[in-house]
Amino acid sequence: MLKYLLLALVVIWLFYSPALRGKLKGKPPAPPKPAPASTPKQAENMVQCAHCGVHLPEGDTVKDGHGHLYCSSAHLQAGPSQA
Repeated sequence: MLKYLLLALVVIWLFYSPALRGKLKGKPPAPPKPAPASTPKQAENMVQCAHCGVHLPEGDTVKDGHGHLYCSSAHLQAGPSQA
């Protein structure tokens, strides 16, 4: 009984398979859709955190009123390093 159920499932799967469905109707399978053209991202300036010195993109920084750039709000509160 189980083998008939498996056979029925395979036949149903083949019938609804997109690749086989196109062959049965006499149509060639549709070509894959091209990926959407993505615009290249603009490069960002790499800057250094005033507290720890790690380099990160300028868009990811936290700025203070004096123009210093920090990697996080915790380093903004700690202020620039003394070294």
